[in-house]
Amino acid sequence: MRELAKIFIAVGTQSVGGGTSTLFLLRRFLVEREARLSEREFTEAWALCQLSPGIHLVALAGLLGQRIAGWRGVLVAVSGMMVPAAIITAAMTAAYGVIADQPLAHAALAGMAPATGGMTLGLAIVLVRGARRHGVRAIVDIGLVIVAFAVLLLTNISSVAVIVGAATLGALFLGRERPTSREGASE
Repeated sequence: MRELAKIFIAVGTQSVGGGTSTLFLLRRFLVEREARLSEREFTEAWALCQLSPGIHLVALAGLLGQRIAGWRGVLVAVSGMMVPAAIITAAMTAAYGVIADQPLAHAALAGMAPATGGMTLGLAIVLVRGARRHGVRAIVDIGLVIVAFAVLLLTNISSVAVIVGAATLGALFLGRERPTSREGASE
């Protein structure tokens, strides 16, 4: 439990800029450094959390904590990630109130958007690398991404409806694929 707490506290104190950096750090610590999960298990957990209401990263922390250490892992993972982040956010908000009108503060905020966009793109490439498939399945994956993106970009359809639709199409076309997570493999 101590090691799990160290990992999630590190994520809670180091992830700056939102979801992309948090997801990147969780993957780095749990998949690459500590090998607590396979890349596929991590990607499946993230995909599952995308379907949950509320804050997806909190759901992911809870799910990963549960898979690694049961119900105690849920408590350690969620609190380890959220408490340090909340303290840092409160302190930075108070500090920003003091310098909000400074040109340097405006310039720093303007630079965050392209950095966040780059991190998002980089993380997408890393996650896709671990989930890549070949043949018809790859075509289905690419097609679903393109269609979902186009629908979200060109229409006013709810993102929830797009996710449900993509999940339904994925189930129809990819439903015979064997699960690779520990729970699915043992059933």
